[in-house]
Amino acid sequence: MAADLAAMKIKMAYSHLEKISEFEKRGINGAGKLKKRIQAEINFLQKGLENSGLEEKDVQCSNLGQLGALADVAMDIPSVCGILQSFRNEDNDKIIIDIVGDNGMKWIKVIMRNPKALHLLFALGRRGNAKPLNEVAVDFLRCAELHPVFYCTPKVVFWFCNGVSEGLAGSIEEKGAAVEGRRIPDQDLGLPDFSLDDSDSNSETDESSASSCYSEASEDDKMFLSNNSKDSNVDEIGNFSPVTMHSGRPTNVSMNLTSGSAEFNISPQEKNYSGLSDQSVLGLNHSSFQSHSPDRGHLGCVNLDVTAMIAYVSATSNGGANFIFHDKFLNEQAACERLDPVKKTLHQYFEGKEWVACREAVDRFQEIVDVIGGDGEKARAKDLLARLTVVPGQDFFKDKMRTGGKIRELPRITFGTGQALQAITVTSNMGFIRAAQCQGISLAVLVHQPRALTEAKQTQATPLEGV
Repeated sequence: MAADLAAMKIKMAYSHLEKISEFEKRGINGAGKLKKRIQAEINFLQKGLENSGLEEKDVQCSNLGQLGALADVAMDIPSVCGILQSFRNEDNDKIIIDIVGDNGMKWIKVIMRNPKALHLLFALGRRGNAKPLNEVAVDFLRCAELHPVFYCTPKVVFWFCNGVSEGLAGSIEEKGAAVEGRRIPDQDLGLPDFSLDDSDSNSETDESSASSCYSEASEDDKMFLSNNSKDSNVDEIGNFSPVTMHSGRPTNVSMNLTSGSAEFNISPQEKNYSGLSDQSVLGLNHSSFQSHSPDRGHLGCVNLDVTAMIAYVSATSNGGANFIFHDKFLNEQAACERLDPVKKTLHQYFEGKEWVACREAVDRFQEIVDVIGGDGEKARAKDLLARLTVVPGQDFFKDKMRTGGKIRELPRITFGTGQALQAITVTSNMGFIRAAQCQGISLAVLVHQPRALTEAKQTQATPLEGV
C-alpha cells in the first residue's frame, strides 16, 4: 500500500517538475528553489522504496501535495514573476509569498489544508503558533504595503485548492485580501456552530525538505516565517526588484525595460547588460504596464540619469551600430544594438510621459558630450535637453546609504530625485542598484542596456560589409 502510494506521488511529482521547467526557461525567480524542494521529496520517497522501509505515514508526511499545488496554481496565474519569494515586514521578520503574479502586482498564498481544519482554527482562534488565516491575511497585507510595485501596493490573494468555508472566506475578505476557491457553507462542514467571529489559518512553519514529516492534511501554509535575524536584505530568492520605498522603508521591487518590455524581478540578483537575468524576470509590455496604473499621476514622468541620456543620444543607438570597433566593449554594444535597439525600447516607454532629470545629472551629461561627443551626438543632446524638465536634485538617500564603491554622490542624488518625485528612474547603472540592494534599499527603476558615445570613434572603425 505504501509503495503504491509513493509510486503515485513520485509520478505526479515528475509531472510537476515538467511544469516548473517551463518557469525556469522563462527565468522566473524561485522556480529553481521549487524544483529542488520537489526533487528532495522525490529522493526521500525513492530512497524509502529502495530500502523497503517505507511506511504509509512516511508517504503521508511528504510535502509533495503542497508543492505540487503551488506549481499547478502558478500555471494558472498570468504574468508570474516569482515563486516562493521572500519579503520583510516592519519587524524585519520574513514573509514568504508562494506566487508573485500579475507582474508583481499580486501576491498569492496557496492553501492545501482541509477546509474543516481551517474553519475550526478560525472558529476557535489561535492555538499555539497556529494563526487563523484571517490573522495571517493581516500580516500579508501589512507587508504588501511595505513593498509597493511602482508605488502601488500588491493585491493579496488566498487561493484555497480544497475549498474554504464561507465564514473564513468572508473574514479574510473583510481584512482586505481576496479569496479564490470553492466556498463551502459553514453548516456543510459538519462542525458545531461556534458562533465566533474569529478566523482561521495555518501556522507558518518553514517549508523544509523531505526529512521533516508533516501531513498534507494538517500542514500549514508555511508562508509566514518568523526570522530572528535582522538582516534587511532579501534572501536568496527574494528580488527583480530594485524598487520603491514606502514611508521611508526600502522595498524590494524593481523594473527592467529590455527588448521593448518591462521586467519585474523580486529578489536581489545580477543582471547582465544583454537584457538577460540570472534567474527570473517576466516581460511586461507597455500597454500591460499602463493597465496597472489607473491612478498614478506620479508615474506620468520618468527620471533620466546620465547613462540614460547618453544611451539616448549615442551614435550607436541612432543608426551607427554597423561598425567593427577596436574596443571590445564598444563592439559588444554595437552587436547588441543590432539585435535589440535600445532607443526603440526607451521610446516605447517614454511615450506620453514627461521627461525629467535633475540639474546635477544634466550638468554631468553636458560635460561628457562636450568632451567626447561627435557633432551628431551634440545635436541630439541639445534636442534632448530641450525636451527635458530639469529639476533641482534631491538627495533623498543621503542619510540612508553609506557612500563608497558604487554608491557615489551623483547617482545617489539622481536616484534620490526619482524617489522624491515618485517617478521611475531610467538607467543602465546596475552597479549602483546592486550596491543599494546590498544596503537593503531597492529602487523604482527601468533598466536599459548601456550605450557609449561612439561617433568620434567611427572614423577609426571598420564598417560592416553588406550592411
